[in-house]
Amino acid sequence: GVVMSPLIFAVLVACAQNAPKSWEVPVGAPQVRQAVEKSLVFLEKDGLAWETTKCVSCHHGPWLMWSSYEAKKHGFSVNDKSLEKVRSTMLKAYSKHPTLRPTNRDVLNELSLNSIYLTFGMGAAGEPDAETAKFFDKAAAHLLEQQQENGSWKVFITKTPDGRMAPLIDHDDVTTLWALLALNYREPVGISKEALAQSKEKGLKFLSDNPPSEDLQSLVLRILLNKRLDKKEVVQTLVKELLTLQRDDGGWSQAKKLKSDALGTGQALVALTTAGLTAKEPAIRRRSDGLHEALLGNGRCNS
Repeated sequence: GVVMSPLIFAVLVACAQNAPKSWEVPVGAPQVRQAVEKSLVFLEKDGLAWETTKCVSCHHGPWLMWSSYEAKKHGFSVNDKSLEKVRSTMLKAYSKHPTLRPTNRDVLNELSLNSIYLTFGMGAAGEPDAETAKFFDKAAAHLLEQQQENGSWKVFITKTPDGRMAPLIDHDDVTTLWALLALNYREPVGISKEALAQSKEKGLKFLSDNPPSEDLQSLVLRILLNKRLDKKEVVQTLVKELLTLQRDDGGWSQAKKLKSDALGTGQALVALTTAGLTAKEPAIRRRSDGLHEALLGNGRCNS
């Protein structure tokens, strides 16, 4: 996950599904296209290495799908055969498992985190077919089942680690934000509107009643969620906070004690562009102009 997570956000920045058309550095810029094309090849290689029974980082598949589908929408070439192989393999494995936890990493949690990531990964392809839609519905039902009494979603309930190191092990607010984003992705079938609304309300109350963790991902996801909920004033306040966290080198870090890195910077740029900022904004121009330099010759991202 150390390589895949930065790459998904680097590719999303370059493809920028929500980026305004007024960006001064177009996706077609040669240096940007070259960086994305190299990354897509690397993502494909690692995504194909995913195996249900021997999973080292089972979110590789969702990240591959999410970035590849978004890249495809913006005219980049992707290997459709490899993409479909990963999609169909993961869809079958997770759909058929009674608790949506088919891998040896999934069983560390009662909550199937990968079902959240798959919602975004497969959802990026567009309107789902019947089998995929059924999985989305099952994933949404699973999220409602796994919601805690206080409205949160948690990881490592059965096996609590000695400490949590963002973003590898998320705090409860971050996991809750991911879950709420997934529940707001589409309206599931088989869940009453009342139950869905109640779950969302409980989750939002948990976020409101508890102070956010200091990790960057918490702030980024709050921007994305409030943007989706059309809470403009909240988004503006959070964006101002995010801008104050930009380091002197132009990047962002995953946590205060860490140096700037590709994941933190990619997440921040995705949040800022989703909020409506353009490349004219100094903070974005300062970092987006050089983001492709974070990609090494083999398409990997420094992290």
